[in-house]
Amino acid sequence: MKLLKVIMYNLASLEGEQVIDFESEPLRSADLFSIVGETGSGKSTILDAVCLALYGLAPRFYGADNFDYYHTERPNNDQVLDPDDPRNILRKGTKECFAEVVFLARDGFRYRARWSCSIARINYTRPERRLYRIAVDEAGRTSEKEVEITGGGRQKRGHKNINNEGLDRIIGLDYGQFTRTVMLAQNSFANFVKADDKDKAVLLEKLTGTELYTAVARKIYEFYKEAEAAYNEVFNQVKAFAVHQLSDEKLAEVETRKGELDASFRILQAELQKLKDQQKWYADLCALEVAFAGEEAKWRQASEKAQNLQPVRDELRMLDEVAPVRDVYQTYMNLQRELKELTEEVGRKQLQCSALEKEEAEKRKLLLDVKENYNVVREKQEQMLPLVTAARKQKVELDAQQATVTRLKEEESLLAKKEELLRKEQAENELQVAELQKRQAEAERMLAELIPHRDMLENKNAVSDRLESLYKAVKRWQKESEDWKKNGIELENQQLVCREEENRLQKSDEELVLCRESIRQKTQALAGVNVEALQQRMADVTKCYTDLERLKKLQAAVMERRKSLSENRLASEQITKELDAAMREMKVLTTEREEINRLLPGLEEAWQLASSRSAEHMRAALKPGEPCPVCGAREHPYAEGIAEVLQPVKEEIARRRKRQTEIEERLDASPGGLRLLCSDLNGKLSALREGTGRLNAELAEAVGEWTTLVVAYPALPADVVRADAPALSALLTAESERIVVQGKQVRAEQNAYQQAQNELTAMRRTYDENQVVCARQREELHRRTVELKQRQGQSEQKRAELQQLERANSDLREALRQEISLPNWEQAFEQDFGKLADRLSDMYDKYREATRVQQESVGLLNERKVASGALEKQLAECLAAMKENKEETAGAVQVYEAKLKAYMQVLGGADPDETERTLKLQLEEAEKQVQLADKAHSEMAESYSRLSGFVKAAEEQYRKKQADCMAAQRGVEDFIMRYNESAEHVGVLSKERLDMCFSPSADWNGKREQVRLADEEVKWCQGQMEARRKAMEAHRDLQVMPLEQSGEDTSPTAVLQEEMQKVQCALDELDKERLQVGGMLMAHRRSVEQMLSAGEELERRRKAYQDWKELNDILGNANGDKFRETAQCFTLRFLIRQANEQLRMLNHRYSLEQVRDSLGIRVIDHDRADEVRNISSLSGGETFLISLALALGLSSLSSRNIPMCNLFVDEGFGTLDSNSLNMVIDALSSLQSMQGKKVGVISHTAEMRERIRTQIRVVKVGSGGRSALEIV
Repeated sequence: MKLLKVIMYNLASLEGEQVIDFESEPLRSADLFSIVGETGSGKSTILDAVCLALYGLAPRFYGADNFDYYHTERPNNDQVLDPDDPRNILRKGTKECFAEVVFLARDGFRYRARWSCSIARINYTRPERRLYRIAVDEAGRTSEKEVEITGGGRQKRGHKNINNEGLDRIIGLDYGQFTRTVMLAQNSFANFVKADDKDKAVLLEKLTGTELYTAVARKIYEFYKEAEAAYNEVFNQVKAFAVHQLSDEKLAEVETRKGELDASFRILQAELQKLKDQQKWYADLCALEVAFAGEEAKWRQASEKAQNLQPVRDELRMLDEVAPVRDVYQTYMNLQRELKELTEEVGRKQLQCSALEKEEAEKRKLLLDVKENYNVVREKQEQMLPLVTAARKQKVELDAQQATVTRLKEEESLLAKKEELLRKEQAENELQVAELQKRQAEAERMLAELIPHRDMLENKNAVSDRLESLYKAVKRWQKESEDWKKNGIELENQQLVCREEENRLQKSDEELVLCRESIRQKTQALAGVNVEALQQRMADVTKCYTDLERLKKLQAAVMERRKSLSENRLASEQITKELDAAMREMKVLTTEREEINRLLPGLEEAWQLASSRSAEHMRAALKPGEPCPVCGAREHPYAEGIAEVLQPVKEEIARRRKRQTEIEERLDASPGGLRLLCSDLNGKLSALREGTGRLNAELAEAVGEWTTLVVAYPALPADVVRADAPALSALLTAESERIVVQGKQVRAEQNAYQQAQNELTAMRRTYDENQVVCARQREELHRRTVELKQRQGQSEQKRAELQQLERANSDLREALRQEISLPNWEQAFEQDFGKLADRLSDMYDKYREATRVQQESVGLLNERKVASGALEKQLAECLAAMKENKEETAGAVQVYEAKLKAYMQVLGGADPDETERTLKLQLEEAEKQVQLADKAHSEMAESYSRLSGFVKAAEEQYRKKQADCMAAQRGVEDFIMRYNESAEHVGVLSKERLDMCFSPSADWNGKREQVRLADEEVKWCQGQMEARRKAMEAHRDLQVMPLEQSGEDTSPTAVLQEEMQKVQCALDELDKERLQVGGMLMAHRRSVEQMLSAGEELERRRKAYQDWKELNDILGNANGDKFRETAQCFTLRFLIRQANEQLRMLNHRYSLEQVRDSLGIRVIDHDRADEVRNISSLSGGETFLISLALALGLSSLSSRNIPMCNLFVDEGFGTLDSNSLNMVIDALSSLQSMQGKKVGVISHTAEMRERIRTQIRVVKVGSGGRSALEIV
């Protein structure tokens, strides 16, 4: 990848558009250039612009720490930018900015990458990124095609998660690899080579981007801690489970006692149940007696209600007597209503017939008129059709001629434009010929002037390189001579420093002897203390205190559980009483409902048979003294007045049905029903029993744990249940206070021992530190001595090198005398080398430009002459075509005018198609009017005929209905007369009474139902009263064991309640003991089950813990430095291999080697017989060379064998002396020839400006932090 051009607009301090073109001079031919400027002027902004355009990220913002907001909401990220947002680079006060880079990729194509953003009022827009591939066709024209930066993937939101997959494939590197490859951090490597192993691992990790190993080590440590916590958790649970286990002897004893208690408890429960059953019998007897009295009162009320309905019974009897005439009467009334309606309808239809007759005559006249109009329109259409056909033919010919005229005029206009364009091109061609002839003459004159220097100019690059090498060599000789003299003075000063170091080392050795004696005395004093006994005492006191605190909690838990058990027992008794009462009531109601269900079907069947219509007819046909057709009896006591006999049955049925409904509601009502109530009470009772069982288990578990812990404390009672709670609490508090006092005494002894131990540790630390100081002083003295000897050898070597360099300079100067043809060039070289080099460059540029212009002019003149001939030929052809077009256009216009005149004479200029369409529409409209008029006349005639027939039929129907009505009237009058003459009927029948009987509004069925229900209620109440009496007698027969009453005033219920309380007390005492024994057994079984269930889990977690512990011992720790150092040793091996390859190209004298299994680096000096040197022995220039080689090695590793033609160095030059700076500049300059890299050095030092002639200057403009670029 090679950078070709960088364009910046309103980025940070760079205001407006700034361009860096690496394809234009002076940057094109420069191997090394510098980016210089004052601090804060915007030098590093150039690198930010490159990264922004390519990857959408800027180094100065990447990884910056964002703010945390504690008391306010986080602001909108499009209004207030985070510190790591690259949009911060937009220059304040401007509305938009962009960064653009043109580069040559590894696929051979040029690309243009662009990043931009803007601000609209207060909101920043989202950054916009584009990538274009630049293509050049055969004619030299360029075109751009946009390429997906994401490679077809989805663009992620946010300024951190940027998708650059497509761009990464084109360049071959991602953002991190690009910055490590193109932007060297050699100052970071200078810090790296001087750091200790731990810091080296951290720095190398950041430089190479291999933070993964630290993350792996930390994650291993986290998994190890999690596995350890999980294992300890299950292990502690297993230890806790074992507390409640019983021995085999104790377990057998507890199980035997549990069986005895269960047997006694069941006997008492059976006795208590018998007493409850007897108590329930007495309660049920009282309820039955009350129910019998209530049913007797209901029966008397029902009988009285049935007797009060006699008037209704008389009305129903008359209704049954007039039933035969019902149909005749209804027929008579219906015929009267129909005759009235038919008379009104006939009158309306006769009026409608008269109106329809008039309308039919009008419709017939309208039909004749529209038929006459249709004939007139059809004749007109037949006359116009021949003229329309002729006009249509002439119009087609006229349109064709008009198209011909239009085409010819358009051709005439095009030919005129072509003539104008050809004449213009001919004039421009003549001007270009004159200009080319002038340029050719000027170029030939320039070449004639430069003929004496042609050989020198042909080899200009070689001459310039030798001349610049001579200049550098002379400057180097001068500089190194001065350095050699200064080095001699420094050697003398170093000898004095070595003597002072020897004196300090002797004094430190004496202090070490005194410190060693003090440590020996303190160690003897501590040897008499028994540390293990002291720790055991502290452990015993701690255990006692923990046990006592646990015993306090157990006592509180036992008291709380006993209180809860007492409350549960009282609640259970109350719920049991309510449940028994509800069950008794439900049993009584169920029995009553079954009795009703048994009797009610028979009563209903008897009522249906006795009150049916066939039974009424049969009773009406019975006559005194004649036999009954059913049973043969001659006496018929119930032939009349059967309603009074059946009324009690009817009332009994109604009463039983009502009672049945009441029972169902009482049993199943929601809410309030007995079944729901019993279900609710059973649920509550079950919950209380379950809670009681849980409380008993917890109580037994607490008692068991108390029993286990209290064994070690004889002063405390073994039975916490029967112990006095206040006294036990006071006893526990006193024991705790005593243990606390003992703990304080033991803690004081431990503190004293620990203080003495700390003093001894401090003395040993001081001794170790002093010993380390002495070792460092001894090592420093040795290093200074060795360095002194080395520098003395270097000084001698430097003197020989200076002599050799001086001889090489003389040889090079002699060679240049043979190649340079300029007069007095050596004098100009000594005075100002830059001016001489510029003069050579100017002469070379003039020579190349003149040669190129002369060659191009010859070719272009020939092209222009050929073009001139072609233009003259095209112009002549155009003029001939224009003349021919004019003649053809005039003839076409004359023909068009003649045809237009003939067309206007046929229809007067009207369009034939429109004329034909108008005639057709008129004919269709006339035909439509005829059809509508004919249809209206037909419909009107048909309506008149249909209405006349309806009037005749209605008159005939009226005569028939009138005859039927008179016959029905005579039948009704005959029935009334016969009814009044009969002696069997009571009262007089009239037409008004018939109207009342047969009125639709009369509710006779309701009255019959009222009578039936009253009779059924009487019978139902009578049957219910009898059922209550029988149930009461049956219940008295159920008493098996009568009570022995102590006195006449003592009730059986009170005696039973007293007996039940005695049995219940005995049950409670047994239950307490059962709970205690059962709690011990339950705790034992639960302990065994829990230990068995936890065993497999414990083994699984122990194995996982061992595996993670072994892995953590090898690689893991909390801060991750163990695995990091191991991994970075391998990383350093690869880095040193790459660095040595770079170092061999920079300077053959040095190479690097890694200290085995460490992060240490040593330098091998091949000029000193492969002497191994420490990093600390290197000079500033040598250290920079090593750091540069490491940085280039990292660049090679990160580039993944992808060639990168640009390199930027952004730090580290301000600390170099002149000699080291010369060495560094020579090394950087050689990178172009050895690796093909164009190197840019960013610095603000004056030395760099003087040493590197090609510069990108960042110049501050005025105030306000504005800067601009100058390339020199």
